[in-house]
Amino acid sequence: MNLLSNTLYDVAIIGAGIAGTYCASVLQKAGYRVCLIEKGRGTGGRASSRRLPPQEEGVQQSCDLGAPFFHAKAGQLVNDIQQWLADDVIAAWPAADQADKGLAYTGIPSMSALTRYLAQHCDLYTQQRISHIDRTDNIWSLRNDSYKTLIKAKRVVITAPAAQTAHLLTSPDAPTAWLQQAHIASRQCLPQWAAVVTENAEESNSMLSNMPDMLEVDHPVLAKIIHDTAKPGRSNNSAGSNKSSRWVLQANLEWSELHKDSNVDDIGELMLAAFKQLLLDKAGASPELVQPELTRPDLTQPDLIIATPHLWRLGRHQPSSDVSNQVEEQQAGMLWDPSSGLAVSADWLGAGTIVSAIHSAQQLCQAMMVDGNID
Repeated sequence: MNLLSNTLYDVAIIGAGIAGTYCASVLQKAGYRVCLIEKGRGTGGRASSRRLPPQEEGVQQSCDLGAPFFHAKAGQLVNDIQQWLADDVIAAWPAADQADKGLAYTGIPSMSALTRYLAQHCDLYTQQRISHIDRTDNIWSLRNDSYKTLIKAKRVVITAPAAQTAHLLTSPDAPTAWLQQAHIASRQCLPQWAAVVTENAEESNSMLSNMPDMLEVDHPVLAKIIHDTAKPGRSNNSAGSNKSSRWVLQANLEWSELHKDSNVDDIGELMLAAFKQLLLDKAGASPELVQPELTRPDLTQPDLIIATPHLWRLGRHQPSSDVSNQVEEQQAGMLWDPSSGLAVSADWLGAGTIVSAIHSAQQLCQAMMVDGNID
């Protein structure tokens, strides 16, 4: 059978993003035998970091091309955040604080550090795609595209995006209502293009030197601009005096949907052109876009290089009232069937944010530890 492990796990978690790794950490501490199965090369999901082409020989660069930070309002995740701050896994980033969303925190030295920290004591299998699940004699089999069994477990937690979850829930052993809910949520999911721009920072009076470290814009192409190298715990990843500054561009969702099948090189040119034009607007070309502190006529245009953009095809889950009303007897934000040992935990069951993913995982772990005693 060639299983990835001969261990019969108490819980097998599909997906090593925020929800999956948080579940794994809590359940492992409670005494469960837990494994994580991830189709990518590492943990993080949309909070993963991306390697960039080196600008100097032997110098590897990376940046947070997905979720750049998370917000927590007063009273949210207080104990977790205090522990993560104490363990130097996250840091506060006041530049991204928002009055309506709360204080901003970012992983250090990258966003994916948080998921690596949460997964550190669990068995983790990467680059393994689970395509089918089925249950025989109270044991779940997790299978790949070839229907080969990779993992066996008493309970299964799916933490994948809604479309991928829907595929797994076609199993005859999964509740039909859950499949319908995942289908509804998948229709609310929009793609998002993201790209990283690197500036040669030799010019001290560059237009970028006057930009805020985090900026949300109402723009036909761009939605958010993040100064990645300004985050706590980051470095410019370069040696010597020729230091670089990295900025992450997140496109708006409507534009991303319209261009989801476009050539990546064309997307890069369009996003870079939009960024350059926005810098000109901020410097005074378009008064309606200018913030007073950014108006500097003496600023020079920066020398910018854009890396190959990345499309998050399952990038943004937009919460729908239909989704939250589909399963009346389940706790908000998660799905759990104690009779079969099947569960779903994900941000799309809530507000589509990192905090909603953690809340989903918290609620599920509490329910599982009440209903699912360790054998």
